[in-house]
Amino acid sequence: MILRVADEYPEDLAARIGFLLARAHLVAREKADRALGGFGLTAKGYAALATVVSEAPISQQKLSRRLRMDPATMVDVIDELDRSGYVVRRRNPHDRREYALSTTSSGRALFSRARRALNAAERETTSDLDTDETRTLRVLLGRIARKPGSLTTSEMEKNALGRSRRDL
Repeated sequence: MILRVADEYPEDLAARIGFLLARAHLVAREKADRALGGFGLTAKGYAALATVVSEAPISQQKLSRRLRMDPATMVDVIDELDRSGYVVRRRNPHDRREYALSTTSSGRALFSRARRALNAAERETTSDLDTDETRTLRVLLGRIARKPGSLTTSEMEKNALGRSRRDL
């Protein structure tokens, strides 16, 4: 495996998990961004919408923690989803200081369409893998992704990806 990758990258880089994860992320992210862009969404907007669909009602603070997203960035993401009519903010009846987020029927319909487009993008990304390899990759990445870490801020993402990003 390393030999095949080493043909495309210097051997030391081909042996670096961090490098390969970053490169794989860019490949997957490009396909996901293209798929979501057709719906006016980005990865952060989709992540927020998917979580609100499955866990509503949910506070912005809990959503931010759940996705490990910087609270200021989360506000921008939710503001855009709210303006677009995909989520609604209502005062939490149990804690008037909080807003409870829920999806609208338009938001749920958008999520369903975007999920189908993302599924197709992921199939394209993993087209060199068989079903078992794709399942194994998902499990292994999930184990790495579950490790505790800091919130993702805009600056951290920009530095990690080496390119500008859109907030939603």
